[in-house]
Amino acid sequence: MLGADRVELTSERLKPAAAPRLTLIDGLRGFAAVAVLFYHYMHFAMIGTDHERYFEYLDYQPARAAFAILYDWGFYAVQLFWMISGFVFAAVYFGREATTREFVVNRFARLYPLHFLTLLVVAVLQFVALSRVGHTLLYDNYDWWHFFLQLFLASDWLVGSGQSFNGPIWSVSVEVVVYALFWAGRGALRTFGAGGLLAVIALCLLGNLWSEISRIPNCAYYFFIGTALFRLHACLDARPPAWRSVTALAFAILGWAALEQGSGAAREIVAIPALSSAALLVLAALEGRAPHGVRRASGWLGDCTYGIYLWHVPMQLALMLVILPDGHPAEFTAQGWFLPVWLLAVLIVARVSFVWFERPMRERLRAWAEPGRG
Repeated sequence: MLGADRVELTSERLKPAAAPRLTLIDGLRGFAAVAVLFYHYMHFAMIGTDHERYFEYLDYQPARAAFAILYDWGFYAVQLFWMISGFVFAAVYFGREATTREFVVNRFARLYPLHFLTLLVVAVLQFVALSRVGHTLLYDNYDWWHFFLQLFLASDWLVGSGQSFNGPIWSVSVEVVVYALFWAGRGALRTFGAGGLLAVIALCLLGNLWSEISRIPNCAYYFFIGTALFRLHACLDARPPAWRSVTALAFAILGWAALEQGSGAAREIVAIPALSSAALLVLAALEGRAPHGVRRASGWLGDCTYGIYLWHVPMQLALMLVILPDGHPAEFTAQGWFLPVWLLAVLIVARVSFVWFERPMRERLRAWAEPGRG
């Protein structure tokens, strides 16, 4: 997902990549993060003690007619994140040898510093909210137990603990467990090939029957579909281009048919994976042909993904605290000019975060963890 490494050439031991960076897929991941911003725009209408959105919250979404698909379906960007992670992990780790130490250091260095920083920021902002308006904003469960769970990225391993602090981290929380499963089983996945991957995907789908207990099987379902898709991508690379076109078109038709069927199960089990697969196959094929400017812009947006995802809730909390208790945030943010300003502000913060915090911290942690050093 957000924490998946970009794929790029490098000679440093603890750098995770061994293939050219898939900038277009990185850009798709960044676009998915922006879709989450639209979906979470409803947060501005969630100011009560029950943390529920206003019944009329749709009226507070600027340019709703133009962006309805993002406002309504942005939640499914998370499933796309998971699929991209599986695709990228297969690209990075199926083609090279790496130690468990390298894998753990790379995952920790990529995910944890920004998570820890935003967790502290949200903890402070919620303390201010308690003092200023008498209750926490957006999320309940402001206590030491939930802080402890978030501290160790364990907040959503089991359903029922309730969202808390920086809520979007829930998807990363379940994904780190799938990372561990991937790493533990990577040898078997390589040995048994497509058949093994299909068996794993089937088991994950079966595990969704227990979705009321944990979201981990749901995450694993999408992640390992992404992993299998990379194997398909590698096979199609050795075939005439028409094979890829027909395959991508078949996925797109399957996804569209599942959407038309209308049920939530068809949408989540078939439509999201099929449509995402079509997009990933096309973007992977276009990587070497896309203009330099497009690839550079896609890479820039991809670098901002994790920052967009983890900074937007702290920014919302800060803005709500400025407006409350005398004003209503939704009435302010419903103004047409605010939406582009908001999107631009989050992008700027995410970019600054990447350049001045995420990337430097990642490099320092990797350098510190080099064998024979600190």
